Amino acid sequence: MDTGQAFLLLETAATIFMAGVLWTMQLLNYPLLALVGTGAFPRYEAAHNRRFALVVVPGVLAAAAGGIGLAASRPAQIPPWAPACELALLLAVIISTAALQARQHGALAGGFDQHTLSLLVRSNWIRVAAWSAAGALALWMCHQVFLP
Repeated sequence: MDTGQAFLLLETAATIFMAGVLWTMQLLNYPLLALVGTGAFPRYEAAHNRRFALVVVPGVLAAAAGGIGLAASRPAQIPPWAPACELALLLAVIISTAALQARQHGALAGGFDQHTLSLLVRSNWIRVAAWSAAGALALWMCHQVFLP
């Protein structure tokens, strides 16, 4: 296995992992926040944010390392646009997180608010879509490289 193939596998594993995390958050965790209760909500949100970072930060860093490494050592079977799209999707996730979801989580840290939670759930579809698209693209690249 050469370096480009190794970065492709890292990118694929990270994006599939993160797509799964975001789908779980979107369909399970975020909708259930409304059931926590107003008294316990600030403590729950603070604990959620701390623990969520333990899952997300390594996944995002692995995706970034894989994407950058793949762009730098792209296997010949992969067109140049594919790693560029992977990195663009990751950038969309980072921008969405910073501009939207982090602010909404910050507001929720002060206490439960249904409107803010609704904004969080709706805006999180951006990250779900971006990670899902990145995962599909990574699988397509694996197909190009490993199953020619």
